[in-house]
Amino acid sequence: MNWLDTEQRYGLVSRALHWSMALLVLLMLASDWWMEALEGFGEARLMAWHKSIGVLLLGLLAVRLAWRWLNRGRLAPPAHWRLAARLGHLALYALLLLLPVSGVFTAWGSGHGVAFFGLPLIPAGAEIEWLEESFEEIHEVAANLLWLMIGGHVLAALVHQWWLGERSLQRMS
Repeated sequence: MNWLDTEQRYGLVSRALHWSMALLVLLMLASDWWMEALEGFGEARLMAWHKSIGVLLLGLLAVRLAWRWLNRGRLAPPAHWRLAARLGHLALYALLLLLPVSGVFTAWGSGHGVAFFGLPLIPAGAEIEWLEESFEEIHEVAANLLWLMIGGHVLAALVHQWWLGERSLQRMS
């Protein structure tokens, strides 16, 4: 098993980061629905998990960006797709950064702290209503945009796989 990316296949590290982050992002997006459904019944506990997984995703994003920079053995997209690929990945990474950051500011503005699976990272403080409301809106819009970007990412993978015949799914699986 190759740890590094090659032109034929993504390495073990890239695949592990991609699929673990994909699973955690989908879990996070779905947890919003669960919190609305549970309103008042275990919502606080689910919110604690939501915040912890958000912090974990922020850390994984930092590792993934560092790995992407260090590990340059990827197959380069054709020139006419290169700009679209770069902009798509940039938008995904920007949203993956914006979501946890806006979530932290939402929690801070609401007077709640942020913990990582019980380990306090940001203590609770006074409520700052305008901060909470502003970043809650940003958080919600960014989550909705992420759903669209995920759909575009999956569609692009399928186009590369079956229309362009580039074996994208085999390279990442």
